[in-house]
Amino acid sequence: MTVKQPQAVEITPDKLAALQPFELTDHLERGRVLVFPTAPLQLPSDDELHFLKHQTPAYHTRKNISYYPRAQRVLGIKAPAAIEQRTQDILAAYQARVESCLQRLIPSFTPGWISATSSLRVFEENNRDIAIRSRSDRLHIDAGTYGASRGNLILRFLTNLDDKERVWRCKGTVSDLVESFGEEAGLKRGDSLLHDGLLNRIGSGMVRGLSQVFPVMGTLEQSAYDRAMRQMHNYMKESEAFHQESEGMVEIRFKPKSCWLVFADMAGHSCLSGEFAMINTFMVPRQNFRHPEFSPWETLRRYAAGQSALPPDIPLGT
Repeated sequence: MTVKQPQAVEITPDKLAALQPFELTDHLERGRVLVFPTAPLQLPSDDELHFLKHQTPAYHTRKNISYYPRAQRVLGIKAPAAIEQRTQDILAAYQARVESCLQRLIPSFTPGWISATSSLRVFEENNRDIAIRSRSDRLHIDAGTYGASRGNLILRFLTNLDDKERVWRCKGTVSDLVESFGEEAGLKRGDSLLHDGLLNRIGSGMVRGLSQVFPVMGTLEQSAYDRAMRQMHNYMKESEAFHQESEGMVEIRFKPKSCWLVFADMAGHSCLSGEFAMINTFMVPRQNFRHPEFSPWETLRRYAAGQSALPPDIPLGT
C-alpha cells in the first residue's frame, strides 16, 4: 500500500478568474490543499492585527481564542470586557467575510452547512508544551472537535497573519491512511464501526436538547463515526513510527498574508512552525459531495465491510 502525498494546488487570481464548474470542490473532495497566495477576501485591518497580536496573548485560556457564531460568544479568553468584546467583533466579522467568500467560490458545498468557529492562534506551534493529542505539530486528521458530525466534514479556511511563513507537513489522505493504518489504530471491521448503540442515541438526544439552550454543549455529543475518526487522530499523533516513515510526506509553506482551504479530516497534516493565524471552520454535509466515494464516511463504510478503504478512480472533472 502506498501512502499518498496530499497535493497543494495553487489558486492565483488569474486562476480564480477562469475557474471551471466544480474545479475547486473536486480538488477538495480528493483531500487536496487549495493555496491562495493572494488572499481572496479582505483581511483584518492593520489596527485589528496589531490589537490581536499584542493585546490578546496575555489573556488566552485555551490553545485558541474562538468565536462561536451560533452561540454568539467567544471562548478561550478571560480579559477586561472591552478587550473581549473587540476580540469577538473582529473574529465575528472575519467569519462573515470568509463565509461570503466561500459561498462565492464553492457554492455547491454551502447548502445546509454550519458556520462553526472563527479561531485565533497567537503562539508558536512548534513543540508547544501541551498534551500530545492537542499539539498541532504532530501529524493528524481532525476529528471530534464539534461533537457528533456523523460523517459531515470539517472544512477549514486558514490565514497566515504573521510576517513569516507558516509551515505544514502533510502525509496521506483519509482513504489510504485508513487502508494502511486502520488496524494499527484499533479500528475494528464490522457493522459496529459506524453503528450507534441505544445508550449512545439516548445520550445524543439529551445533548442535542441541552444544546438548544446552551449551544456549546453540542460539542459533547458522540457518535460511532466520530469515535472511529478520533482513533485515527490519536494514533497518528502518538505513533513515533508513523512520524518517522517518510512515505507520503510533503512540506507546504504558506507565505505571509496567504490563505488556504482544506477538509481537515481528509488530509493528514501538522503545523511544524508558525504563529498568529486565523482558522475559520465550517461543517459541510457529506451529501454535498459530488463524489461521496471520497468522503471519510464512505472510506470507513468500505473498511467496516471488509473491503479496501480506497475510493474508485474518478478522474478530476468528471
